[in-house]
Amino acid sequence: MNLQKLAVKIDKYIYYILLLTVAVIPLKQELMAGLIAVNFLLALFVACFKKKTTPKILEDWQQYALYLLFTIGIISIYFSKDRFLSGWNYLYVGGQYLGLVFVLLRYGLLDAETYDKVREQGTEGIKEKFFAMPRPLQMITVMLIVSIFVSLIGIAQKILGITGEGIWVDPDQFPDLKVRVYSTLVNPNILGGYLVLVVAYAVGWFYNFYHDYRKLKKLIAATGLLALVCLLYTYSRGNWIAAVVMLFAFTILFCKRAALPVTIAGLIGLAMGGRAVIQRLTSITSGEDTSAALRIAYLESTVAIIEDFPFGVGWYGYRFVYPDYNFYLDDTSVIMYHCHNMFLNVWSELGLHGLIVFLLVWGMFIKAGYKLAHEGTAPWFKAMGMSYVIASVGIAVGGLTDHVYFNTQMGCLFWLTGILTMICYRLNKINQNNHETIL
Repeated sequence: MNLQKLAVKIDKYIYYILLLTVAVIPLKQELMAGLIAVNFLLALFVACFKKKTTPKILEDWQQYALYLLFTIGIISIYFSKDRFLSGWNYLYVGGQYLGLVFVLLRYGLLDAETYDKVREQGTEGIKEKFFAMPRPLQMITVMLIVSIFVSLIGIAQKILGITGEGIWVDPDQFPDLKVRVYSTLVNPNILGGYLVLVVAYAVGWFYNFYHDYRKLKKLIAATGLLALVCLLYTYSRGNWIAAVVMLFAFTILFCKRAALPVTIAGLIGLAMGGRAVIQRLTSITSGEDTSAALRIAYLESTVAIIEDFPFGVGWYGYRFVYPDYNFYLDDTSVIMYHCHNMFLNVWSELGLHGLIVFLLVWGMFIKAGYKLAHEGTAPWFKAMGMSYVIASVGIAVGGLTDHVYFNTQMGCLFWLTGILTMICYRLNKINQNNHETIL
């Protein structure tokens, strides 16, 4: 068998591996990394040996901005105090982001001819109906279904009183708080960031299918409610605030009449959480919370780092310079992998130019999402756009007090949702030009 024939055979299975990758992102980091590596290498092999017509997703300037951001990350390694470890981390983490983006852009959208063939095969069974849907819709469906299991595991941890190796609780300050759930993710704060993302997509999808698809909207509602309950039990204050601001942003931007239900839901959450939730919320302004004090100290240290390193300290380089700027504890043995502020962390590692390009890329995702929310030719297009816009609000607000997207799983979700938004924007343009809708 020659390489071209082998590439043709492999090409048929790459999307299925991509779909599996989407499913395991929040479940197991090592498995996710392995799948992305296999997927990327297979897609690269096909790109080299098979003539494949790939629909163009991004405009030229958008592609250049994306390439520029990843290039800045590579160049920044030069400014790291430990170029070997920074380079290795970029290869491992940045490589996963690049690999995922590469495969998504090549396999996230079927060409029209192949899509017609898929639909002609019939949609009698659940499997047939699922694979007859546009690929972005398939991937988001998988993401939301998996989130149900992640939420249930977290709720079960609360009920059973299961704690991890890191308790993440100060019993002296929070005597009523015994368990902070973390489910399949690394710690409660990262789980909280993930659940904020899930809630955003559940809200966007429920709103756009409110008047139709009764069974679907019930499943979406259950997904969102489970995520909210699990989010409550993470006791992650920054993500609570992010969720509240995000939901009120939804009412302001898209549905003003939802303000009252959102408020009622918040009050119910307070009642469910009891004294532990009240203690966590009041600690924010009490001035006695060591966690809040540490975060302020991290910000002061990061500002000093930015002033001293205008070109940044390099990808993954924050941990190597932080000991010299640990003004709070004055202990050079303390390792801090990131600043607890997403924007300052990008600025400190990649420089101001890196932050600007990062915001430009994120901004093009948000702009595409906003246009989809208002100009979508089908309800699911509007749902995808609306979900991404309000998710971005949650990411931005949560990013002011923590940087959960430093975690590789969360980083992959950032790129997954952003690229899927761009794919949907492109597909919607095709629909508008052809004066027809899909699904």
